[in-house]
Amino acid sequence: MKKLSFFVCAMCMALVSCGAPEPAQVESVVAYTRVGDINNVMIDAIEITVSNPRSIRGLKAEDFDLVNNIPDGFVDPATGQAPVPYEDDGIVVTRSKNTLRIEANSFNYRGRRGQNRQMEGWQLVCNADPNLNVTTEQVTDTRLAVLDDCVKGSFTYAGITREYILHLPKDAEGNVKKNVPLLVWQIGGGEYNRDLMTAAMANRCMVSLPDAGVECATLMFAIANPNYSYSASLDPERIKLVDRNNALQMAFIDTLIAEGIVDGERLFCAGASSGGGCTMRFMMQFPDRFKAAVPCCAMDPIVPIHKAEQKYDGQFEDDLVKAFQDKVYKWNGEDMALAPIDTEAFCRLPMFFVHADSDTTCKVISSHVYYGARKRLGAQDDKIQIYDDAYMQKYGISKMISHFSWVPLLNDYSEGTAMDWMVKQM
Repeated sequence: MKKLSFFVCAMCMALVSCGAPEPAQVESVVAYTRVGDINNVMIDAIEITVSNPRSIRGLKAEDFDLVNNIPDGFVDPATGQAPVPYEDDGIVVTRSKNTLRIEANSFNYRGRRGQNRQMEGWQLVCNADPNLNVTTEQVTDTRLAVLDDCVKGSFTYAGITREYILHLPKDAEGNVKKNVPLLVWQIGGGEYNRDLMTAAMANRCMVSLPDAGVECATLMFAIANPNYSYSASLDPERIKLVDRNNALQMAFIDTLIAEGIVDGERLFCAGASSGGGCTMRFMMQFPDRFKAAVPCCAMDPIVPIHKAEQKYDGQFEDDLVKAFQDKVYKWNGEDMALAPIDTEAFCRLPMFFVHADSDTTCKVISSHVYYGARKRLGAQDDKIQIYDDAYMQKYGISKMISHFSWVPLLNDYSEGTAMDWMVKQM
């Protein structure tokens, strides 16, 4: 009788185990993301946690599919056309207790642009259990690489207060490393008067070096005033504000040096568009404090370069030669006041100018005349790289938006590039 009962129980258990798997009961969905190139957040992985771990046993990559998962970039580098979803999603599935992790080729969090240019959201489809299907609406939490671990705060100096975000490299135990190099990034006009995280996520300025494995602190301030735009050099009040923002940044950097966080002998500056112009002003104010600078597609807060109709104009170079020997605004403890430029130190400071040749927003003439004027004043260590259309397309940027030269800048660390040049000096 006991044997019969045992046999019946065993048969029942076998029938249950051979039946359809129990549906998953999802507790949470976490998207692991990173900053993309063009105001995009990219998804690298999705973790699904369930209350019934048996429901996710045996699941494999073949059980999942991604829809509307397009790569970063405005265009497909190979075709120059709008990007399309991956043919191979690159899905890898792993399980730890009651959590299923689905890694895939990085894809745009916003999905793809479909008919009538309407956004079509991405979907993770589980063919084995529809309860494991995921869309943006099912995501309960998002982890953003690098930026989540950054220090955020505010700083007051020169009569203004600005918010900042600061990446500090850490050792294997999670301790902040001391006396590391620092790159301060000057934001572009599209990020002016925007909140801190919007500005930090506009491009890869905060994550480029960490992603490349470079042990360097990275700093960016949110500039809470309207973009100074074209021909700012004609408006002394706007220029004074640019220099005031830079004075605040320098004062904050000095606090990092005093605390032993960054190395005062290894300070670097870079920026794009309006930020490229701010980089030039910053170096004119404090040329003896920085080791190198990378102005990218720089605007014109020094002389009104962008009024030029042609690529080269000798007058602008003459004007810059004069301006580089003139004055800038500095904080004197009470107000921003004009002070002489240390032209000799300014020309000793090496710069690497980068620009797209087809840029119609900030014309390539600005980089040419910046480079030419400094050379006339004795600069010997400057470099310049002009990106052609093919090079821009390689990084997903079409000729139509060739102003976005910061995309290849922040992605290319190959020999002879601006990032390679800067890192070698660190």
